[in-house]
Amino acid sequence: MFRSKQFLFGAVVSIVALFFALRNEDFGQVGSAIAHANYLALLPALAIYFVGVWIRGLRWQVLFKPIAPKVSANKAFEVVVIGYMANNVLPARIGELVRAYVLSVREGVTKTATLATILVERIFDGLVMVGFAAVVVLIVTVISPQALSTGEGHNFGGLLASQSGLIAVVAGVLIAVLFVFILIASSRTRAEAAVRFGLRFLPGKLHERVEKLAVSFIDGLGSLRSASGMASVFGLSVLAWLCEATMYYVLGTWGFNLRVNDVPLPFYVFVLATSLINLGTLVPQAPGYVGVFEFIAKIVLVGAFGVASNAATSYVLVLHAALLIPITLLGFFYLARESMSWRDLAGLEKNRAAAAEQAHELEGPLSDIELVQDGKLTDGDRPAGSSGRAAGVSPNSSQIVNKSRGKVQ
Repeated sequence: MFRSKQFLFGAVVSIVALFFALRNEDFGQVGSAIAHANYLALLPALAIYFVGVWIRGLRWQVLFKPIAPKVSANKAFEVVVIGYMANNVLPARIGELVRAYVLSVREGVTKTATLATILVERIFDGLVMVGFAAVVVLIVTVISPQALSTGEGHNFGGLLASQSGLIAVVAGVLIAVLFVFILIASSRTRAEAAVRFGLRFLPGKLHERVEKLAVSFIDGLGSLRSASGMASVFGLSVLAWLCEATMYYVLGTWGFNLRVNDVPLPFYVFVLATSLINLGTLVPQAPGYVGVFEFIAKIVLVGAFGVASNAATSYVLVLHAALLIPITLLGFFYLARESMSWRDLAGLEKNRAAAAEQAHELEGPLSDIELVQDGKLTDGDRPAGSSGRAAGVSPNSSQIVNKSRGKVQ
């Protein structure tokens, strides 16, 4: 699994990003800053972070409640943690597939249905991250441009300052798009109409691929057909990400005392860092987002707001470790409670990689849906020795879009 082309490409991306993040650093000063940090700040920071992860579990429970009403919020939290662990140690964002596999084994929920809810979850995450970034960009380009650092070594801040008008307009449009999406997603009729409209402009194979994903997306919206359901998922998404941004803030302010001109960084700086770092996970990279995480974090902290490079580097390295190590260890603990092992996960990844290669597709959350729908990842992907039952593909999930009529049924 660590020899696949996608893993090797991701590893190269991570190495290059890490090189640019750490070049020209005085590692003596970085080490001194790490040694003198206030690590008591990790206690509230991690507590807030795990509250956010539990909220993600609660959000996921809301999404799959129509198909698995008996799954508790605590069980959803455990499966989410297992998925995080898998993303941290295995390539190609397999955590989503691991979550679908665990839920199918334990609760008999089809992988297609589970992956559909995860697709909706990822879309909401992306929209909230874009929304957060857009709001902060509006703040620093319209309300508080003096917060930006410009000049040599502050390229991102210079870009935001020099193109403030255009960037503000784009940010406003993105916020408007977010609300339009919520309006469309809250109604199956509107969602189907949007799919029909969009598919008209897509050619050949791309049309078919987007069609499959649209089917899963509409399936996954089953819990959002009411104002309360939509408000719950959107509100929980915002709250979960605010918890993560607060973790960044607590560790940066209390743990490392990050300042510019002897003034503590405002909370919105950490919100922007959170959003851009997590949007950066869309780029192929090594497990655990090594390199890309550090590179984007420093672009924000140093390149836009003028934090000293050695202080930002020491903070980012500890922050990344705090995000990776505790939840990975907890994920292995929950995995063991599910009577699964590392060998099971490695077997699942191996079968997924083989199925993706056979289908000439990249490994990833979106292609997983197609592989399951096409029957290339079914009951046979269950690692040997696992217990429980794994449901296959929902027989109706791939029949929602009627190709001959060109409309969603």
